[in-house]
Amino acid sequence: MTNVIVAFATEEQCARCAAALEAGGIAVSWRCTSFSGVKRAFTLCGDGVLVSACRLPDGTVDDLAWDLGEQAIVVAVGKAAQLENCEHPKLFRLRVPCSQGELASAVDMLMQLMRMRQPQRSEAEKQTVAKAKALLMDKFSLTEPEAHHYLQKNAMDRGLKLTDLAAKILQSNA
Repeated sequence: MTNVIVAFATEEQCARCAAALEAGGIAVSWRCTSFSGVKRAFTLCGDGVLVSACRLPDGTVDDLAWDLGEQAIVVAVGKAAQLENCEHPKLFRLRVPCSQGELASAVDMLMQLMRMRQPQRSEAEKQTVAKAKALLMDKFSLTEPEAHHYLQKNAMDRGLKLTDLAAKILQSNA
């Protein structure tokens, strides 16, 4: 799940933005009313999409974009004149007034982009999973999709990454 953090100068503004996103089917993880609150939220959740006013009481959305770097995809929400002052090259800009649907669609698109940025398995991890599948296929006469499903289900049930479970299976059968 991609974290969505909203940041506006007042709790009322945060609540309106969160309500608009939630009406569009997007869960909001954090509501912040300050630059420092946003920093705390990202320290706790790691990464996500930030929907922020151009200016917060203790900083700007530009400053947040620079501080958060690759940790966040940042959307600046404001009037045209405010957005013109935003200089960060990777900052997305959304001019108000906008509809709830426009806001939700923009954030949904950026959530998809965030998911695509997440790291893929390394070649060594892919080999580990392939070896574990081959072992399961041989030992239990499973097809490749059945062996993959077995790994996925058991990893999820045990709260492990698929690659970690595959490594454990290989170790226990060495």
